[in-house]
Amino acid sequence: MRSRKKAVVNSTSRLMDTEELREYTKLGRNSAMKLGEEVGAKIKIGRRVLWDRTKIDQYFDRLTGVK
Repeated sequence: MRSRKKAVVNSTSRLMDTEELREYTKLGRNSAMKLGEEVGAKIKIGRRVLWDRTKIDQYFDRLTGVK
């Protein structure tokens, strides 16, 4: 059986992969990817997909009213 690699969220990097996005938002894979696409945080570099932490944070700030 394959063991899963635990994603470690590095708060200093702006871009994160899908596993880091899942850990950061505490959502499942599909929900995290849907959220990232809806807020415009998806960045494709070749075949690699990365997510912009700044745009995710801005979305949550607007959602919660934090300034």
